[in-house]
Amino acid sequence: MRAMKTQAGYYKGILAIVMLVGMATLTAINTNAQTITTDPVGYITLTAQGTDAPGGGNPHYVYLGLGMTQLPVNRGLAITNGANTLTVSNALTAGQYNFTADAHPAYFIEVTSGPLAGLLDDIVSNSTTAVFTSDDLSSFVTSNNPSGQVTYKIYPHWTLGTVFGPQNQVGLLGASTAGAADNVFVWNPNTQGNATYYFKTSGGGGTGWRSTASATINQSNAVLYVDQGIVIGRKTTGNLPIQLVGGVKLGQTISPIVGNGYTFAGNVYPAGFSLGASGLYTTNSATGLVGASTAGAADNVLIWNPSTQGNATYYFKTAGGGGTGWRSTASATVDASTNQIVLGSIAVIQRKVASPFNWFIQQPFTP
Repeated sequence: MRAMKTQAGYYKGILAIVMLVGMATLTAINTNAQTITTDPVGYITLTAQGTDAPGGGNPHYVYLGLGMTQLPVNRGLAITNGANTLTVSNALTAGQYNFTADAHPAYFIEVTSGPLAGLLDDIVSNSTTAVFTSDDLSSFVTSNNPSGQVTYKIYPHWTLGTVFGPQNQVGLLGASTAGAADNVFVWNPNTQGNATYYFKTSGGGGTGWRSTASATINQSNAVLYVDQGIVIGRKTTGNLPIQLVGGVKLGQTISPIVGNGYTFAGNVYPAGFSLGASGLYTTNSATGLVGASTAGAADNVLIWNPSTQGNATYYFKTAGGGGTGWRSTASATVDASTNQIVLGSIAVIQRKVASPFNWFIQQPFTP
């Protein structure tokens, strides 16, 4: 679930980036010409860096924000029509957005207009006229928007199979066990633990994407949420490029941050943005980070450095010597507001109070 709600619910170097951000414009050839504008499309190349100690003794970890969406498959107008139901303007084929046969959400919907544009949620199923969502979005869709009519987009989820290839075409180290293979970790903010995946190459239970929970169940359809990102533990030498071809996420994005725990918030955009421009600190702890005079008392933002294999820790300093504003644990006096949450990275948010909040992330570029 990626919806905005009061839920109980790494830094890495980029070897290459090419964005094809020109807006495609098509003009219908008739007496009533129309202009149709599509989203920018392109690709980014992320890198899983190799370890300096092959054989699994010293895995090299890299934290990756996915930075692109899959291409939208449907868009139009929607209105709320009861709990967990959005009636849409386009005719649908019943069942086309249902969960997969192995019970994974295959698609998600984004509200793209109104004050809560950027709201994301899994689609459970659909009829010919409506989509049925994981959460009841009706109060969010109608909030400050009395008509209840909003624009929307529907996207396929990224999965292990679509990011790495159903047969591991990207080339992560596969093996008969998770202990010998490269691992893909997906953080669950609600359980505060990882699901661990690997590509199984031999042994009982068949081959393919598996998890440490089961060596027999194919996990190719396991969801990689676009606003969450992943961690790769690489156990062999050599940098591995991972190319994502897709759409550029446009507009605001709302990403839920849990209370009393960690949230791995992936950068959904193919561009970086600074801590100062992030919107994480709002002066109100109900809508953003808790600031304090020390990092120990404040909420923290952890940015992974793959070169040192450690985190840089940031917080918003509200009092004390050395001034106020964004600081790091390396210095309580040096302004860190220009430090970046770069393309392809994750901001790990450590929330130290029970209340969750919803991070309103602004599009950091002009398409």
